[in-house]
Amino acid sequence: MSDQHSPVGILDSGIGGFSVARQARRLLPGENLLYFGDGAHIPYGNHDQDTIVALARYMFRFMEEHEVKALLVACNTISCVLDRCADGVSCPAFNAVQAGADAVSRLEAGKVGVISTVFTHNSRIYPQKILARSPRTAVVLSCGCPDLARLVEHNLGRPEGMAQVDENLRRELDRMVLEDKVDCCVLGCTHYPLVADRIRRLYPGLPLIDPAEEMARALKAYLDREGLANPQTSPGKLTVYTTGDVAEYALRAQQVGLERINKVEYYPPMIL
Repeated sequence: MSDQHSPVGILDSGIGGFSVARQARRLLPGENLLYFGDGAHIPYGNHDQDTIVALARYMFRFMEEHEVKALLVACNTISCVLDRCADGVSCPAFNAVQAGADAVSRLEAGKVGVISTVFTHNSRIYPQKILARSPRTAVVLSCGCPDLARLVEHNLGRPEGMAQVDENLRRELDRMVLEDKVDCCVLGCTHYPLVADRIRRLYPGLPLIDPAEEMARALKAYLDREGLANPQTSPGKLTVYTTGDVAEYALRAQQVGLERINKVEYYPPMIL
């Protein structure tokens, strides 16, 4: 049974959800965060739907066992199939896709760009949700990036590897930004905000929408409304579990500015 002192769960296909953890830390510094990154199976966007559902259920069971009081589904790809796999979750689950669409609805944007994994792109879930929530938006242009999440996952903090990230960004975004001239761009994968500074350098003046900010705001409103906010005055801790490389996850967390890490532990991956 969860209560005020129970952790908030964050799950992602890899390190991308650290961008969500950063925003949760910023708005809710007293909350304890429990992170699960399924590094063994990244990128989720290159798997078929049944596999993604099975992997998501595996992580949801982990979060249920740890009695989280709320769950941030950082992975956009999982967000696309949430209706098929969230039935085993007893706590509220906030997802990245809905958060991104909600953020767009507050803007005066006639033409919106979205970059995401291939699976998220093919699902057309972002155009559907954005157009449903934002009547001022006339066009939503979506681009599926097959390699970008993997490149960010493995090259963050490596100058020689980040040149590959820049090259991939230009290949995926040039037409959308320079020719189609979108008014803003939704970062439809949690890995992408980790390289937002590089996107801004390549495309100065392009407004970027990070669904993680909206998710953190929605979480705070829920915890305050339900009286579930952690009353402790000391900073909350971050506990990380991964099916990937423990040392790499510890390093990446520090590189993106996450402090007060309680521990980083290995968790066995689901066998495909």
